Amino acid sequence: MCFQLQLSLSRTVSSLFSRGRGFYIVLVFGFVLSLNGWLQAQHSDMTAAYVDPALTTQTGALSVLVTADDSAVAAAAIDAVGGAVTSDLWLINAVGATISAEALGQLAAMPSVHSVVQNKQVTTSSTFHKQHSAADLKKPGQETDLAWPVAKDVGADELHNLGFTGRGIGVAVIDSGITFYKKLVEQTDGEVVFDYEGQFDFSEDESCSRQIDGYCFQKSKDARDLFGHGSHIAGIIGNGFQDSASGAYLGIAPDATIISFRALTEQGVGSYEQIIEALQAVTVVHKKYNIRIVNLSLSATATVPYFVDPLNRAVEALWAQGFVVVAAAGNEGPNAETITTPGNDPYIITVGGLNTRTTAGDFSDDVLPNWSATGPTADGFIKPDVLAPGSSIVSFMYNAEDDAEASAYLAVNHPDYALSEDLFSMSGTSMATAVTSGVVALMLQANPDLTPDEVKFRLMTSARPAIAAEELAYNLLQQGAGRIWAPDAVLGDFPADVAANTGMDILQDLAHGADDEEDFAYHYQGPIQRVKTADDNILYYAEADDGTLYALGVADAQRVWLSREAAEPLLASFAERLAVDENVLSWAGGESSEAGTKVWAGGGYAWAGGGYAWSGGGYAWSGGGYAWSGGGYAWSGGGYAWSGGGYAWAGSTSAITTISSTTWVEEEIDIEVVEDDATPDEKTVPDEEPASPDTADQASHRTFLPALFSTP
Repeated sequence: MCFQLQLSLSRTVSSLFSRGRGFYIVLVFGFVLSLNGWLQAQHSDMTAAYVDPALTTQTGALSVLVTADDSAVAAAAIDAVGGAVTSDLWLINAVGATISAEALGQLAAMPSVHSVVQNKQVTTSSTFHKQHSAADLKKPGQETDLAWPVAKDVGADELHNLGFTGRGIGVAVIDSGITFYKKLVEQTDGEVVFDYEGQFDFSEDESCSRQIDGYCFQKSKDARDLFGHGSHIAGIIGNGFQDSASGAYLGIAPDATIISFRALTEQGVGSYEQIIEALQAVTVVHKKYNIRIVNLSLSATATVPYFVDPLNRAVEALWAQGFVVVAAAGNEGPNAETITTPGNDPYIITVGGLNTRTTAGDFSDDVLPNWSATGPTADGFIKPDVLAPGSSIVSFMYNAEDDAEASAYLAVNHPDYALSEDLFSMSGTSMATAVTSGVVALMLQANPDLTPDEVKFRLMTSARPAIAAEELAYNLLQQGAGRIWAPDAVLGDFPADVAANTGMDILQDLAHGADDEEDFAYHYQGPIQRVKTADDNILYYAEADDGTLYALGVADAQRVWLSREAAEPLLASFAERLAVDENVLSWAGGESSEAGTKVWAGGGYAWAGGGYAWSGGGYAWSGGGYAWSGGGYAWSGGGYAWSGGGYAWAGSTSAITTISSTTWVEEEIDIEVVEDDATPDEKTVPDEEPASPDTADQASHRTFLPALFSTP
């Protein structure tokens, strides 16, 4: 029986049973069908592989990643079905391969194969905004040498003055490459722009000048970035230039060591396979450069659970080995459920973006931009973890009229954002991710023994949420813990041996796949559940240990966030749908302000005293209570639902997904522009210096939510 016919039978059987039952129907053909629209094909005496739904609609040759007991076993399985192995992904016991669509069912039925997932394309997570023209950045009265010192927006400049500059900390930038232009060095009298060690190349058009540990490598002077995105990211992290107006470094960690792992092409596109190969290389060469941080300003659509997705498993493998992985939330916002892969992974640090209106150090006009993706993830986790400045960020990108062949694609094709031959303005969660990686470098320089979980805990605990009228202005699924603040993250007084991801066992998670019910007990579902009203309004809620349900946010049928005023009248309907007393359902989501609303008052407030279980590690797991056990905490109301323990993912089935820098978008923002003939007294200048983080107002800690998931 062909795989497509089995699929059809699965859909027929599933229509006979209500959602939420976790059992299998065994047919005389010896195959087991799952309930939720697609087949877990298997013989009655063996377990079938998990198959990415995106593959089931495709024909012809398929590019796949196949996970098995180990990569050699996966390679043998590919050979058995007449496929071709394209890479050894030993980090996750997998191979990259091409197979025919007709061979998919045969491959999935092999007892040694655990999953077959589409080899997705990967892209960057950046965008442009109409605000970012050179004319805007050259407004009279705002002399900044063409660059806004983003370091001031996260307090990194205060740490630079204390000697914390990221020195000795290696940052792996997995992106489109990094170009170190000779002309730029000449223009700066030979000064080093940043500490750039060179580039490992995993792109489709790789060229090698030498080999290091078996990997293609170019020295910094020979490395290239024909797209431009990777160079921009590297400059945000480690730019050693100083702003002429303020004296602040333009890079967050100006003395960090940057190592490029080129995995995207000159159009900014790569694949899961290439990204995972680059991640493997990090684990091999890290000691040579003291790589502690991996920056992934990349995005793809989530089509399978986090613990099946090969890229998620790869970043978890690095996290488990001690690398701090920082990833973009994606630019698919502002609606709910828009977090992309690998930012949807529960273990790593996921960063959303802020628009700081190019007023460095002044929080009063800062907003959550409409491009920054918001949670929850399809697995029910709160994401992003934190926010960082990501709008109008100026960094390196080469664009020389007399050297067009070497000029970056982005700069050549978007000349309005090129501020000079070497500087370019760009926005997105890619940029916010780079800012956060820089702050992590400062944290590790000051405290080199920190584990990734401890870094994540300190970064989240010291973050400053947006406040409006004594409420959270943006709910937890929009802003996570809030905006990062480097001085507190680096110098704060934190409890000893307290970390994020409390109660989650990453090694057990990685050691198990999705073969059967026993495997699923080792994976985690996020605490956020959802329910719909008859007119498709969606409530995102969590349940406390005492049974109280906390409403964290409400979105309409298009997943547009509703304000508290619009959401609270719907709570009665949601309580009815949940079959609970209305008093059991409490609002805990703040205002859920629309993206673009100015809400950071003064400089924000820090979480303290536990709040939403920050002291327990942030959304801590209590004894594994939210593990996948029979679908107990499965999402209800359709979409992304696990079928009651039947383990069928009903997420996106799109055959065309990309992982890249995040989606390019345009945004209209009100910016006051001074007329060219204005007198000096008429030019726009700040009324006063932004408040110091040491002021009593900013030191006042607010607690908004109960400790839902605190450890016992």
